[in-house]
Amino acid sequence: MILNAIVFLCGASLMGLELLGARVLAPSMGNSIFVWGSVISSFMIALSIGYWLGGRAADRYGSTHSLGVVIGGAGLATALSPLISDACLEWTATLGPRLGPLVATTLIFFVPALLLAMVSPMGVRLAAAKGLSRIGRSAGSLYAVSTAGSIVGTLTTSFYLIPLLQVKPLIVSIGLLLTLVSLLTLRLSPEAEPGRPPHELGFRSTSVVLAISLLGALASFGMLLNVQQPATTNASGEQILFRADTQYHQITVTESKNIRRLHFDRSTQSAIDLRDGYTSVIGYPNYLHLALTVKPDAKRVLVLGLGGGAITKRMWRDYPDMRIDSVEIDPVVVDVAKRYFGLPEDERLTTTVADARRYIQSTPETYDIIIVDAYYADSLPFHLTTSEFFSELKGRLAPDGVIAYNVISAVGGEKSDLFRSMYRTASGVYDHLWVFPIGIGGDDSVNANRNIIVLATDADVSKTELLARIKSRLDGRVSIGGFENFGRDLWTDVVPVGDVPELTDEFAPTDSLINVN
Repeated sequence: MILNAIVFLCGASLMGLELLGARVLAPSMGNSIFVWGSVISSFMIALSIGYWLGGRAADRYGSTHSLGVVIGGAGLATALSPLISDACLEWTATLGPRLGPLVATTLIFFVPALLLAMVSPMGVRLAAAKGLSRIGRSAGSLYAVSTAGSIVGTLTTSFYLIPLLQVKPLIVSIGLLLTLVSLLTLRLSPEAEPGRPPHELGFRSTSVVLAISLLGALASFGMLLNVQQPATTNASGEQILFRADTQYHQITVTESKNIRRLHFDRSTQSAIDLRDGYTSVIGYPNYLHLALTVKPDAKRVLVLGLGGGAITKRMWRDYPDMRIDSVEIDPVVVDVAKRYFGLPEDERLTTTVADARRYIQSTPETYDIIIVDAYYADSLPFHLTTSEFFSELKGRLAPDGVIAYNVISAVGGEKSDLFRSMYRTASGVYDHLWVFPIGIGGDDSVNANRNIIVLATDADVSKTELLARIKSRLDGRVSIGGFENFGRDLWTDVVPVGDVPELTDEFAPTDSLINVN
């Protein structure tokens, strides 16, 4: 029973650490498929080596002798891992989107993962005490218990612990748990190891386990005292008003010089001027009002991705005859938008917590404008970029309606693959695409990453008519500052798409197309 409890708790701790690994990396490296691939690969390598080392250690030193030392060492390494992450994340982030997270994960989590992997073969060695005739049954039962622990650790960490607790204290708490688990090994009987006399489990092995457990406990409590009070300012000197780890992001709300910002991991999602509460300091939400130049009589608008509500709020205020529905996958983001960014409660505003694509597939509503604001600089929800998705959006559009989306990419050159691939995908669904690389009219740098607004529609609007509507601010209806000059950024060059893929549900390598350097 004690052995089963030990194996169960170690399995739960291992999977908890693996899930938390991506959260540790996200603020510095984003939440891309490369981050998850690096975390999984690093842990799998550690498991492979750990299984091998665990078997050799069990045969050479005896599981009763070494199991407590190994688990105690895993607890100590886990408790100290936040120190390692603080020391290495900044410079590993400069190694690139693939190598950076792989190196960081290895430095931070490889040792505790390797030591935890050693537990299973050591447990099998102990299980062999029941006799070789039952070794298969004993080993199978032990691995079943370990797997059950992994399942519980995965569900508990992802469903409950991450949304409730800060990441670093949670990791340190796992280290403290492992330290306590190591003490359980002292209750294992030395007679459980066949071929080894009882007197071999003496004061020496017990004292080593106690010493490592004491070090692990001291390190855990020291780290908890160190991290329990989170920083009140970020690296840019902004005051931190709110911080939370949700199922989808690490969210922070900061404030500095009358500007309030919303951050997801390392990306800034919204920035509002507090002097009026509606002006977006970030330029791209203002450019999304260009959708009105294609559909001037728009009355129903859907915004996929709420953020701080900059788009929703401004449209609600500026166009009193308009009704705006917003869809946001993260309920915490909705609460933050209301609490910190003044998202109004009004009959013309409806906010739904749901995945954007699932909402599009299930809603019976028809919209004049659909704005897709769910793409980040370092990662994209790939299922919101495909031709199937754009077709589903079209099915929810009114006649002559328009889709507007924002993508961060270069408009030309080697950094433009993401923009050009999405352009190719959307152009296969819509008759006309209008492209506005923000600021291109002022610096003419086609190779630089920037926000690019794309309008996709079947409406037959001429270039002359579109530019005239921009110039006149739709006869004064649009109050966005500088809106009359947005036409300078209209991209009229042919967009080459022969060397980039069309994105589909079966093939959408968006993370490989991103170039954030």
